[in-house]
Amino acid sequence: MSDPVLSIKDLVVEFSGRRVVDGVSLQVAAGECVAIVGESGSGKSVTARSVVGLAGEGARVTATELTVAGQEVLALSGRRLRGLRGGTVGLIAQDALVSLDPLRPVGREIGDTLALHTGLDAAARRARTIELLDRVGLPDAELRARQRPGQLSGGQRQRALIAAGIAGEPRLVIADEPTTALDQPVQAGVLRLLGELRDDGTGVLLISHDLSVVLGIADRVLVMTDGAVVEEGTPAEVFERPRHPYTRKLVAAVPAGVPRGTPLSAGAGAPGATTATFGDVLLEARGLARTFQVGGREIVAADDVSFTLHAGRTLGLVGESGSGKSTTARLLLGLERPDAGEVTLLGEPWIPLPEARRRRRRPLVGAVFQDPLSSFDPRWTVGKVLADALTRGRTTRPGPVRAEIVELLDTVGLDPAVATRRPLHLSGGQRQRVAVARALAADPRVLILDEPVSALDVSVQAQVLDLLDRLQRERNLAYLLITHDLGVALHMSDDIAVMREGRIVGSGPAATVFDDPQHPYVRLLREASPIAVGRADRG
Repeated sequence: MSDPVLSIKDLVVEFSGRRVVDGVSLQVAAGECVAIVGESGSGKSVTARSVVGLAGEGARVTATELTVAGQEVLALSGRRLRGLRGGTVGLIAQDALVSLDPLRPVGREIGDTLALHTGLDAAARRARTIELLDRVGLPDAELRARQRPGQLSGGQRQRALIAAGIAGEPRLVIADEPTTALDQPVQAGVLRLLGELRDDGTGVLLISHDLSVVLGIADRVLVMTDGAVVEEGTPAEVFERPRHPYTRKLVAAVPAGVPRGTPLSAGAGAPGATTATFGDVLLEARGLARTFQVGGREIVAADDVSFTLHAGRTLGLVGESGSGKSTTARLLLGLERPDAGEVTLLGEPWIPLPEARRRRRRPLVGAVFQDPLSSFDPRWTVGKVLADALTRGRTTRPGPVRAEIVELLDTVGLDPAVATRRPLHLSGGQRQRVAVARALAADPRVLILDEPVSALDVSVQAQVLDLLDRLQRERNLAYLLITHDLGVALHMSDDIAVMREGRIVGSGPAATVFDDPQHPYVRLLREASPIAVGRADRG
């Protein structure tokens, strides 16, 4: 192994006397990928950001050694730290919408990095920008380079951020949850890209809660919890023969390969039926079509989309960003009007009826989205959120419906005291449970679940998936589960439909849909996620 491009010994990070990183030591060699895994609050991201002087406002950082390419980070001035970032070290963060300037085209963002850290002239920078966007798998790179972050999908924004992170050809890349928002084929492409950078001699420090991502690229793995490293080794050593109880809990919570109805989290109770039987048809979509005009071009978001949702069963809808999954959800919810096609609800017309004629039956269809925080009024307490849902907007006063609020919180496994707190002050898992409670408040028959666990840690994800599975069995709900995670889709779904460019290109029972795929894109999904589609019974 070559000399380390990153060396950390006895790193300690404190905020107001509270230690969030406690004696972490690690090395990353040129041409090596080291992964740190753990849940939110474990200290993994603070550890990584300390490398470039971004531990956070008010952080007290000490270490016996903290060097990058021979430079002692803690001794660098602010100006030299800024030179380190983007040049010697490329940082790829999780939240591209926050990390990218919302007022500038993404091509300008990449071009500025090139201007700062390379000697390229303006024409060469423009050409290199397009090349980088192509390299990270962003389609229509020339068009995307002219667009602002808000005009791109979540996955497209993340790819643009990765391009900016590697533009300066850094010796070390810090990738902090770089694939969380990405669908399976693009995720596989990003991992291949990180692997190519590693193979070309770049050191990679990967921060992730997705164990399948880590298995696909890491040479060594460190497991963190409560600010400390509790286990270290090769991926095979850590995940196939975990020694520490915390590592064993993380591995057990991964949905890939776990049969339908089998609980993922400790204390989830006995498993339910492994496969639901066909129930009544609750919602049926026939021939849905929707196009949009973007940048003078016609984008087909839905093209002859048809499926049925049955009581007590889950249809998993999978596909890449921009394939039309979320547009389909919005059509079912009446948030978009289709150009063609129709939807029936309990055998009666639903879409495209005017909203006034749908309003009486709207409580029958609920929704849970990826980011519940953005759909909550930040000024309201949880009690107000649920009171509004229970009374269908007639009041936000919790008092008149206090008993119902307590019952809802109990249903989703939350303490009644949560009702007095604002969503901003809850953990990600608690917020998602509140989102589920709000969706249940109107006693729906159908739930549209749009990436409901993609932003959650693996163990919290397991708890929410177990919750949704239990609620479905108890209430005989029909689910449309939209996800880019094949492990989640295969664990939760009775049937799966695969979308590509607005069309359903493959469908069938979850147990067999990937066994003999006929469409090239379905084969691509299978090949992009060998762990997810292996479905080996882990017992």
